Amino acid sequence: MARGAAQARRQRPKEPPKKRKRAVPAYEQTMFFPRLRRQAKWVFVFLALVFAVGFVAFGVGSGSSGISDILRGNFFGGGTSTSSLAKQKQKAIARNPKDISAYLDLAGIYQQEQDEAKALATLRKAEKVAPRNFDVLNRIAGIYSGQAELKRQAAQDAQVAYFEATVSPPGLDTSSSLGQAISSDPYSDVLKTRANESYSTMVSAFTKAEAAYKKLATAAAGTSQEANAQLQLAGAAQIAGDTTTAVNAYTRFLKIAPDSPNALAVRQTLEQLKASLPQSRR
Repeated sequence: MARGAAQARRQRPKEPPKKRKRAVPAYEQTMFFPRLRRQAKWVFVFLALVFAVGFVAFGVGSGSSGISDILRGNFFGGGTSTSSLAKQKQKAIARNPKDISAYLDLAGIYQQEQDEAKALATLRKAEKVAPRNFDVLNRIAGIYSGQAELKRQAAQDAQVAYFEATVSPPGLDTSSSLGQAISSDPYSDVLKTRANESYSTMVSAFTKAEAAYKKLATAAAGTSQEANAQLQLAGAAQIAGDTTTAVNAYTRFLKIAPDSPNALAVRQTLEQLKASLPQSRR
């Protein structure tokens, strides 16, 4: 029995050595996306959910009046080519320049063709005809929001590429002259510049989305759509760095939808945002 126990001990597999956790370099502490990942991972998850819910609830970017149209297969009403449909809608607008449905349909056709410039131009014309039309403003906000999300992903990818190219040896003091010399090189400098530019582009894109959602929230005031509009506005403003607008929108959301499934996350986000505001503006 002693021989068998000794043999069992010899055959027992050894535990793999534990990997040492890499110390976070000093420069990484100041970068935008790593700081968010460490301090408030759930905030980005919550914001992504906000925009996803908005796309479904409002029918944003679909070229239809809502998700029900898509489920029914009424996206463009049959097998007619999009170019023929576009000409039909253009003629309908020429006959009746106040036909908002025709503008929306034409914009949807352009979106189907992935021509967002024409879609936005069409929607802007509709906005001049009906400045407070919810469907028009919602479609405009949806396009800007979709563009902003793409810029946000690009900014995150640029940040990741920069970090991967600037991994420093464990224990290296990157604040010292030697540490900076070792951890810096022309290629990583290019990546750093690209990351900073991508971040600025993202902020600019979310600023446009925020402006569009402000109009949408105003048009939705007092309706069943206001809560979602305020939530979308708050999310865009938060990423754009407009903390005051984000706080006001989140506060309004909680006032009109206190029992929403998102209410707890909104309250937590609101507390963090208020804490970041100057004392005089809280």
